[in-house]
Amino acid sequence: MDNVLFKGAIALQADLDKRTAKAGKAKQEVDDAAYVQMVLFIAGNQSEKIKAGTKKAGALQAQLIEAHGFKKRHAQTITSVSLNKTIYNIIAEGITKRETPENDGQLAQIVTDILSDYELTTVNKLKAYIAAPVDKVAKLLEAITKLDEDELDSFMAGLESMTGEE
Repeated sequence: MDNVLFKGAIALQADLDKRTAKAGKAKQEVDDAAYVQMVLFIAGNQSEKIKAGTKKAGALQAQLIEAHGFKKRHAQTITSVSLNKTIYNIIAEGITKRETPENDGQLAQIVTDILSDYELTTVNKLKAYIAAPVDKVAKLLEAITKLDEDELDSFMAGLESMTGEE
């Protein structure tokens, strides 16, 4: 290619590749740190025994937001996962089958090992584990009911062309 602009654009690809790799690595480090944070909250709740949906759970979430500067959504994720009854019971049962941890570091490692046994090795896997199964049809129908008149007409036309009906 003799076009100078094309050559310049092509030359930038190496820089884009480096930046993409750097961004991917940074995202992985953030994801890993978030998982460690979740493990620590789950382990901490083994001694606190806070139940989701209680005043104590609300106070924990408020404290994370107000006193520690967590974003509301992040605080909600932390409390919903770390205080989840199913996860709590898995960890509690797993701890009874192992040597009693001598310190918080050992407790955190035991929690990590137990979660790993269940292949719960990322925050997304933890969230998916406690989420109710998604009914895709119900979700689609709900979205359709929220369409305004023009959007509904457009949807119906698209549906007709997909199904071959008119």
